[in-house]
Amino acid sequence: MAAGKLKKTSIFRQLSFMGAALMLVLFLAFVISNRQMRMIWKENTLNANRQLLAQVEDKMEEYHQLMTQIASMTSYSPTIYTYFFQDSVERVISIEDVNTVFSNTILLEQNIAGIYMFGKDMDLIASMGKGTQEVEQTGMVKAMKSKMEYSSLFYFSDSNSLYYAIYFPVFNLNSRLYGQQIGMCVLIMKPDKFQGILEGAQATENTQIYLLDKNNRVLASRGEEGEEYLAPEQMEESFEYSVTKDSLPMGGWQIVSRIPITEFYGRNDWMTGFHTGAYLLALFLILCMVAFCYLRLAAPMWEMDRFVKHVSSEPRDRIQVRRQDEIGRVETSLNQMLDSIEEKNREIQDARERAYQMESAEKQLQILAYRNQINPHFLYNTLDCIRAMALYHDEDEIAEITLALAKVFRFAVKGGNIVRVEEELNYIREYANIIEHRFRGRIRVATEAEDAARQKTMIKFLLQPLIENAVFHGLEQKLEGGEVKASIRLEGEGHIRFVIQDDGCGMKQEKLEELRGQIRSQGVKAQGAGTGSLKAPSRQQGIGEGKDAVKGPGRESDNRQRGIGVANICQRLKLFYGEEAVFQIESEEGKGTKITIIIPEGIEEEVI
Repeated sequence: MAAGKLKKTSIFRQLSFMGAALMLVLFLAFVISNRQMRMIWKENTLNANRQLLAQVEDKMEEYHQLMTQIASMTSYSPTIYTYFFQDSVERVISIEDVNTVFSNTILLEQNIAGIYMFGKDMDLIASMGKGTQEVEQTGMVKAMKSKMEYSSLFYFSDSNSLYYAIYFPVFNLNSRLYGQQIGMCVLIMKPDKFQGILEGAQATENTQIYLLDKNNRVLASRGEEGEEYLAPEQMEESFEYSVTKDSLPMGGWQIVSRIPITEFYGRNDWMTGFHTGAYLLALFLILCMVAFCYLRLAAPMWEMDRFVKHVSSEPRDRIQVRRQDEIGRVETSLNQMLDSIEEKNREIQDARERAYQMESAEKQLQILAYRNQINPHFLYNTLDCIRAMALYHDEDEIAEITLALAKVFRFAVKGGNIVRVEEELNYIREYANIIEHRFRGRIRVATEAEDAARQKTMIKFLLQPLIENAVFHGLEQKLEGGEVKASIRLEGEGHIRFVIQDDGCGMKQEKLEELRGQIRSQGVKAQGAGTGSLKAPSRQQGIGEGKDAVKGPGRESDNRQRGIGVANICQRLKLFYGEEAVFQIESEEGKGTKITIIIPEGIEEEVI
C-alpha cells in the first residue's frame, strides 16, 4: 500500500510539474508577445512617420521646383533680361515694364513679399515690395550667389514678421563662355505656406513636426506651437522622444519629427488586459486538466500495472473492463493478449522445431559446397598429370597447352575477388597461349601495360570475357585471322584505363546502337565514345539476354553470350566501383571493335 501510494504521489507530482511548466510557458509567451506587440506598434508608427515625412519632402520638392520656375521665368523674361544690359537712361524708360513683370510674378505666388534685381557689381538695379529701402541701405544682400540658395529666417526693422530670401543667379545666355553671370534675382518670401505643407504630417496625436532653416530656426511646425528655435539636444534620440531628421533640397533646410515614446505603447493597455485575462483562464484550464489526467488516466494505469504484476503468477486471471473509452479498449486488448499467449507458446515450439530442421539442412548444403570446391582442384591436378604424360611422350605442344589450361583453372579457383594488374595480365597470357594453339597462330592476343600500373589492384576476370568476345565474335569469322590487343595505362590522378581493341569484322551501326540501347536499358551509359558512370544492371537478366540480344552475322546465340559477358562485367563494375566506373564501346563494320574501361586504381576486398 505504501509503495502504491508513493507511486500515485509521484505521478501526481509529475502532472503538477507539467502544469507548472505549461503555466511558465504561457507566462513567457505572454511577456514575449506583449513585447513583440509593442515593437510592432513602434515599428508601424515609425513607418507611418517615415511615409508622412516622405510626403512632406515631396511637397517641399514641388515647392522648390515651383520657385525655380517662377524665378527663372522672371529673371529671363525679355524685359528683365534686357534690363540687365541697359544703361541708366534706358532703365528709366523701361522701369514701368519691369514693374509690370514684378507685379505679375507676385500674382503667381502670394507669399512673395518683395523682388530685387542686382547687377553683376551687386548694385540694386530694380526692386518691388517689402524691405526695399532697408535692403538698399543696410546691404542685407552682401554677396553674389552662383547657384540658387535659400536663406535663414530674418526680420525687417519695421515688422515683426519672419521672412526668408531665395537667391537666383542670372547668366548671360548670349555669351560663348559658360557660366558668365550678369546679375542675381532675390525673392523675399513669407514662410506662411509651409504651415499648410505640414498639415496632416503627424504620425500620432502628439507628434511634433518642425521645418527648420540652416540655423535651426523654425519655419513652420505642428504639434508644438510657439517654438522659434530647436536646440541640438532636441534633435537627438532620448528616453522621452524618438527623433527622425531628413534633409530638404533647400540647402541646409531640414524636417524634424519628434514622437513621444509613450505614443508607441499608450494604445496597448486594452490588449495587455486581454492577454492577462487569457493567461488566468489558461491557468484555470491547466489545473482542470491536471485533475482530469489524475482521475481518468493515471488511476486506471496504476490498476493495470498491478494487474500485470499479478497475472504473472495467475495467468488465468483477467482484468475487469468497466469503461468503453480508450482505456477500456486497452484493457480489452490486454485480456485478448493473455488469451492468445498459450497459442503463441505452441507456435513458438513449432517454430523452434522448424528452425532446427533448417539448421540441419543448411549444414548439409555446406558439406555439398565443400564437395564442389574439391572438384576444380581435382581438375587442375588431373591436367598436371596429363602434362607429365605428354612430356614423357615428347608431346611438347600438348604439355604446353595443358600447362596453360592448368594455370587458367588454378587462377580461376584462387580465393578472393581482388588481384593485382600483373596477376590479371599473367592470366591473360596463359589464355592467349591456349587461343594461339587452338587457332594455329591465325589469331593473336597481345598485352601491354605501364610499369606503374602493374602493381595496382583491380577486380578479377575483368579483361578475359572481353578478349574472348573479341576472339569468337570479331576475329574467328575472318579467314585471315587478326589480333586483339589489351593495353593498360594510368589515367589522370588515381584511375586506370583498360582498352580492348581488335581488328575483326566489327558490328553494323544498327547492331551497335542496339547493343548500346540494351546496355543503357540496364542502367549503363554507352553512347559512342562518351563516358558515363555505370549503373548496376538488373540481377534477374543480363545485358543481351533473351530473344532481343545483339546478333552478329549469323551467330545469334554467340551474340547472346557476348551480351551476358558484357552484362556480367557491367554488374561487377557497378558493385565494386559504384558511380566511379566508366564503360565505353565503339565499333565499325569491317574495321573492328574497341572497348574502354576506366576504374579507380585502388580497391579493397569487398564483403557481399
